[in-house]
Amino acid sequence: MEMQVWTEALRLNNPLRISRSLTTEVDNVFVAITADGHTGYGEAAPGPWRGEPIGDIVDYLEMASTMLGDDPFAAQAILLRLDRNVGHNAAARSAVDMALADLTGKLVGQPLFRLLGLDADTTCELCYTIGLDKVDAMVAAAVDAATRFHALKIKLGGPDDATIVREISSAVDVQLRVDANGGWSAERTLALIDEVLEPCSIALIEQPVAADDLDGLAEVHARSPIPVIADESITDLGSLRPLIGICSGIDIKLTKCGGLSEALRLIAAARAVDMSVMIGCEVETSLSVTAAATLTCLADYADLDLHLWLAQDPYTGVTLRDGRFVLPRQPGIGAVPVRSFCRG
Repeated sequence: MEMQVWTEALRLNNPLRISRSLTTEVDNVFVAITADGHTGYGEAAPGPWRGEPIGDIVDYLEMASTMLGDDPFAAQAILLRLDRNVGHNAAARSAVDMALADLTGKLVGQPLFRLLGLDADTTCELCYTIGLDKVDAMVAAAVDAATRFHALKIKLGGPDDATIVREISSAVDVQLRVDANGGWSAERTLALIDEVLEPCSIALIEQPVAADDLDGLAEVHARSPIPVIADESITDLGSLRPLIGICSGIDIKLTKCGGLSEALRLIAAARAVDMSVMIGCEVETSLSVTAAATLTCLADYADLDLHLWLAQDPYTGVTLRDGRFVLPRQPGIGAVPVRSFCRG
């Protein structure tokens, strides 16, 4: 097998602000693995806050390209070899895993959902993100999004949180969820629950406290009438155990957990301990989002909308029908590169 590695600058149509950062453009890393005349594609979203900057991802993938071997169906053996010899880089590992899944599907002429034994008609609805902004701007964005989507996620973590929730709640008639990206303390979270989140019928709270504040997460979970989902606190399977019993569910992202195979293990483990499952994404293209959307057949929630924020998406893939994901029927993941963007 041969692998190409390259980066693409992805510009957003509008800035995306959350409690810890403002994003206008990202540089994602892509791979193309070729065998027997077919090419599989994968994507890695750098996460400097996870200790995975773009340079480290590229270094990992360049080393990985020499260790693939000649059997694209030996994905687990390949990933184990990389784990042992290259080290840990979840985003880069995910790109390799994704490309191998895409490649093997194309080699056997079957879509990914069939290879995984999934029912393509059981995908989740998309939840659309409302970025942190001035109150009026967020209300306007929510009103517009509510004409197209049945669930909205409101980014919070600023001084106007209570006002934002009240104003959006009174302006739209769709399910609302909130995400502080670790921007609150447990005390602040509980006060907001009593003051505004429960009265406004918020359906879900995502990562209210800092990623390492497990005591705070446990306190919120124990006292909250609203389900609490961990995002920054969960990465791969090894980080699940400390979260058992202190949150309602977890947000699984391919680029932070290490790929499709690790995500499947996380889903199974979460179900075994009665946790709900959300499938999420970073700022990624339709390539990653299509792969992740396939896993929503096994999930409760889907926060997979950031490809819709891109000014130019270098892939086409999963579509929406009445807000619900429609998986491609083409072999592999089903995401097709736009050749003017993709070198693979």
